[in-house]
Amino acid sequence: MTNDCSAFLIPSQVAIAGGASAASRRGTSSSPLTIDDRRLALVNNGHEAKENSSGWSKKAVQTTGRSTRTRGRKGSAIAMLAPSQALRSGLGGDTFLHAAEGNKAESADIATVSSKESLAGDGVVFSPAHDVNGHGDKVPKAATAAAAVTDGNNPAASTNSTKGSRRTRQKHRMTGNIPDVYWRAVPLEHLRHHPRFEPLPHPDTVKELKSLEDVRLFRQESWQWDALHSGRCTTSQATAALGLLDPEAGSVLGIPRSLQKGAVGAYHRLRKPALRSLDDMNEVLCTGEGNSPPDLETLDYPVWDSKRTTRFRGTTSFAALYLPRIKRTDLDRRRQRLKDYYLDDSSRWLARMQWGNAQEPTAILTALNYFSRAVPGTIIREVGMCGAGLDINSTSSEGSGLIVGATPDAVIHYPNGTLEALEVKNHCPFVPLYWGSRRKGGSKGKAEDLFRIRESRMEMEVPPAYVPQLMLEMLSLGPQCRSAIMVRQTATKGAVILRLQRDDDWINEMMYWLNQFMETFVNSEVPPPPNVFWEDGEYSGGERYRAFVNRTKEISERAEHVTTVPHKEIQRVVATRSFQIPLFLD
Repeated sequence: MTNDCSAFLIPSQVAIAGGASAASRRGTSSSPLTIDDRRLALVNNGHEAKENSSGWSKKAVQTTGRSTRTRGRKGSAIAMLAPSQALRSGLGGDTFLHAAEGNKAESADIATVSSKESLAGDGVVFSPAHDVNGHGDKVPKAATAAAAVTDGNNPAASTNSTKGSRRTRQKHRMTGNIPDVYWRAVPLEHLRHHPRFEPLPHPDTVKELKSLEDVRLFRQESWQWDALHSGRCTTSQATAALGLLDPEAGSVLGIPRSLQKGAVGAYHRLRKPALRSLDDMNEVLCTGEGNSPPDLETLDYPVWDSKRTTRFRGTTSFAALYLPRIKRTDLDRRRQRLKDYYLDDSSRWLARMQWGNAQEPTAILTALNYFSRAVPGTIIREVGMCGAGLDINSTSSEGSGLIVGATPDAVIHYPNGTLEALEVKNHCPFVPLYWGSRRKGGSKGKAEDLFRIRESRMEMEVPPAYVPQLMLEMLSLGPQCRSAIMVRQTATKGAVILRLQRDDDWINEMMYWLNQFMETFVNSEVPPPPNVFWEDGEYSGGERYRAFVNRTKEISERAEHVTTVPHKEIQRVVATRSFQIPLFLD
């Protein structure tokens, strides 16, 4: 297998080749774009939306009377990155809370947090009508339905003027056209400032790698992290390369048809050139440029207050108080940016992916709050691509040439020195109102809403499709990692925290089949057929492969249920003046 480092394009070289000036890279245009402007422009490209900001106004606990600092934007610099890199980089690096208009923040835009207010999760309970379709899902009878609301964020705002009166009841839309995929999401940039979270350094400050494993210092939104995926079997490709996403194996494992994509994509990914040696990695990755400016890392407003914590019935629930708030005007601006986007039928399928990406830091925060309370002294650490230094990775012409790696969403470090991989899955509440083409309704021919809310409580198991991901993460973190944590979080039904123990026998079988895939298909330049390894014939894995598939299902079912986190104990963004933040923006 050849290794051509010239295939990797350094962002700064692209900018020079294209004649991009420093001014253009900083995005100094006459018509400034807001965060939501840039988010929408990139999402419309149809690429993965890995973006964690929410386009709010800048918030602070105290005002100093000085002008609020605004953030420089990335303009053409986004073009220097691959589409997934641009989206993962926070839409050009401008992912901090700042003025919603993108240029100024007056004193009126500063929201303050009263010491009397409790910044907890809320108690929104949706109550749709109970019509049931053929899928067993509840379908609302009308565009709106009553929702019982108990505001845990600010109890004072949920009552009438008379002390002790009942909480107010508000109506929330159960269907709509503009789903807010950034609903109450805590941005990654703010999570990085949490006192119990240890972030990675800015990628442009990583000037030298002393070992292969040092590539874990590059953040997930950096172009370096994206470059490390080329030719490497990571968690996004392992499940497919194992044949678990083919129809036969997928049927045994109960994997939804929407995820049964076959192994051809993994085949094409593994055929790409890979960074294998330390010299190549230093030459290509340690350029000291190509990401958002490091000065954007400094926030000039407070985000967390570890001296004040929120309590539920006398029990400390959150490790630190979250200070920023969102205003109605911020939601209005976001609505204007997105009002036409989701009206396109083809865009509605992106909501699920966008929700998972935007809500990831919030789910990590759920794990942080639980484990820091359950085991005092626990910290959560950000991590990049792990496993580059594993002995099983081929660095020469010997063997199949397979190299593996994995990036957990974070790593949990306990005071006794043990660690666990952390993986979070956010289940999107927005589903298409109709699974076919969009329908027309009413005597006036008005189009019906595209989305509806569907929320159900999580099952106490790790889905079989995610077993390879968790096992590969444990393998990549090293022999000291003996288990992995999965957080399955919903919008309004809380979250479940599960633990999966490491199974070295299964991992050995996984590596066997990945090497078989590499030798049989990738190195031979033969695209894998459907039901790879399952069907009888030239590529059949026989009983050994079927036993591997069945073992995968058994492992998924034996996951330990650590705890269930009620909805009100999930720390999210709350609004100024304690108004309820709707899931739909229209």
